[in-house]
Amino acid sequence: MLPTGGGKSLLFIVLAYLDYAGVIVVIVLFRALIKDLVTRIRTRGINCVE
Repeated sequence: MLPTGGGKSLLFIVLAYLDYAGVIVVIVLFRALIKDLVTRIRTRGINCVE
């Protein structure tokens, strides 16, 4: 387990950058984490649906 801020969500972001990845579904249980993840993904120019 990585601590908070350890880069766990980078795993999803890196997969989304890959052209052949297709659709990636991420299930996040906490609302605050969802908003943070969506913001970080959108600022990198990746399409994201909340």
